[in-house]
Amino acid sequence: MTDTTPIRLPIGTADGVQFDVVAWGPSHADVDVSVACMFEHEMNGGMAGGLLELDQALGGQLARLRSAGAFRAQPLETLLITSPPPAVVPRAVLVIGMGDPALLDGEMLRRACRVALREAVRHGAVSMAFAPSVLDAGHTDNAPLDMQNVMLDGMLGALRAEHMLADAGLAAPPSLRHCTFDVGAPRAQAAGRAFAQAFARLART
Repeated sequence: MTDTTPIRLPIGTADGVQFDVVAWGPSHADVDVSVACMFEHEMNGGMAGGLLELDQALGGQLARLRSAGAFRAQPLETLLITSPPPAVVPRAVLVIGMGDPALLDGEMLRRACRVALREAVRHGAVSMAFAPSVLDAGHTDNAPLDMQNVMLDGMLGALRAEHMLADAGLAAPPSLRHCTFDVGAPRAQAAGRAFAQAFARLART
């Protein structure tokens, strides 16, 4: 019998939240809120990878909404799916717009991660997953983005802000306890090491 359990690699724990890397796509993430990023268009003409699988599991609605202009995937535009079909594993799906893929930079990715974590907290999620969908959009020159560092920095900064609000008595403490970064299985080990190194650096600051 084949073991279909996805590879899970720990990164670290901060403010009561465990961070890790898992080899799955946004439609297969067994979490309360699965976050996928989506651009205004793909650089190679169409969706691919995990984003394509998510769109297919949703009956093509993401592509349909974008082509109709109802959800344009403009920078930090959000779409929350609270009643996904049975083919989608997560209990809810959040799609974050990323704008023009040719203009993507690290700051945009950092902001998307901040939005992702804050929206997951607003939703009352205990667990969340985040898929940047950068490769799925055909964006392959990603070394300058410093992806692991900026994504973790965005998540940790937003988490810190949520706890500061709670400590000040201005909001309830976040229920979030688990945050996963989605990666493809061939890149899981390398991504896990890079995330762990970035977490160690950020934990010292």
